[in-house]
Amino acid sequence: MNELIHNLDADSLSAKFLSGNMSSEEQKEFEMWLNSSRENLETFQKNKKVWEQSKHQMSQEHIAADKANMFRQLYSQQTISLSRSRRKILIYKLAAVLAIPLTFALSWYFLNTGEVEQPLLAETICEITAPKGHVAKCILPDGSEVWVNTGSSLTYDASSFNTNVREVELVGEAYFEVAKNTEKPFTVITEMADIRVTGTAFNVKAYSGNKTFETVLAEGGIDMELNNTSNKKVSLLPGDRAVYAAESDDISIDKVEPEYFTSWRTGELLFKDATLNDLVVELERIYDIEFHIVDKKLGEFRFRGMFSYNNNLIEALEKIKRTAQIDYRIENKEVWLTKMK
Repeated sequence: MNELIHNLDADSLSAKFLSGNMSSEEQKEFEMWLNSSRENLETFQKNKKVWEQSKHQMSQEHIAADKANMFRQLYSQQTISLSRSRRKILIYKLAAVLAIPLTFALSWYFLNTGEVEQPLLAETICEITAPKGHVAKCILPDGSEVWVNTGSSLTYDASSFNTNVREVELVGEAYFEVAKNTEKPFTVITEMADIRVTGTAFNVKAYSGNKTFETVLAEGGIDMELNNTSNKKVSLLPGDRAVYAAESDDISIDKVEPEYFTSWRTGELLFKDATLNDLVVELERIYDIEFHIVDKKLGEFRFRGMFSYNNNLIEALEKIKRTAQIDYRIENKEVWLTKMK
C-alpha cells in the first residue's frame, strides 16, 4: 500500500482527502483503505461530520492555534524513535507531507475534547537540508514557509519553537515567508548577522566560510543586527538589499528587484547584469563542481538571462558557450573555461 497510507494516521488521511490534497493515485489507495473495514469507514464518516460542522465555525485564532498544535503532533510522531538527547532528525523527505493543510478542523476538535495529548520530546533538534542541485521547501510549526537552497541547512529546536520566540539557525541560503505574530518575533540566526521580523518575506544568504552576508527584503520590514563587537543594526524596506563585508566591517544597502535574488526557490537563476565570475559561483554550488577561468578577463563578461536547476551541467555550459563564445573542457569534477578560437 502507498507509503502515505502507512505513514499517516486515520485522522490525517481523512483530512488530506477532505481538503483535496491527495493525488489520484493516493486517492485510490485511500479508497481501498476506506473499504477495507467497517471501522475505517466509520472513522472517516465521523471525521467528515466534524470537518463539515467546524469549518464554518472556526475563527482565525482557532485556526492558528490548531495549525501549531497539529505540527507539534506530527513532529512528536516523527521523532518517537529519538532519544532525549540533542540528536538531529532530517525532515527534508517529509516536506511533501508537511506542506499540506494539516487536519485543521479535526485537530481543533480533538484539542477541545482532550482526546489528543502528545507532548514533544525534550530538546528535539530538527534539520531541513537541500542536497546538491535541489531546493527543499517546508512549513514550520508556526505556519511560516521556508525554501532552503541547494547545499544549505536550517535547524531549530522543535520543543521550544513558537513558545515565546521563534528562532531558526541558517547555514547557506533560504527564502522565508514568515507567518505574522507580533507577540512572538521570528529570528534567523547566522554566523555573521541575525534577522528579526514579525511577519514578512525575505531572502538570506549566509554560506559558511564566505566573507559576506546578504539579505534581500521582498515584503514588509526586517531588522538586521551584526554578530560582532559593534552589534551594528539596520532596518530595511521592501526592495532593499543589504550586504555586509566582514573584511571592511561595512554594510551597504541598495535598491534591487527582489525576484532576481529569490527566483532560485522555483529552481531558476535569473541574471540581469551578472558577471561570469558570479555565474560560476552559483553553478559550482548547484553542481558540486569546480570551475577554472583560464583568462581572468573572461570573468568580467556580463550575462542577462536564466539558468534552470532542472537542466544538467552540459546544458548550462552550452548556454554559456553560445552566449559568450566561451569554450569548456571537463576533467573529473573540474571545468576549464577558455575563449573560443
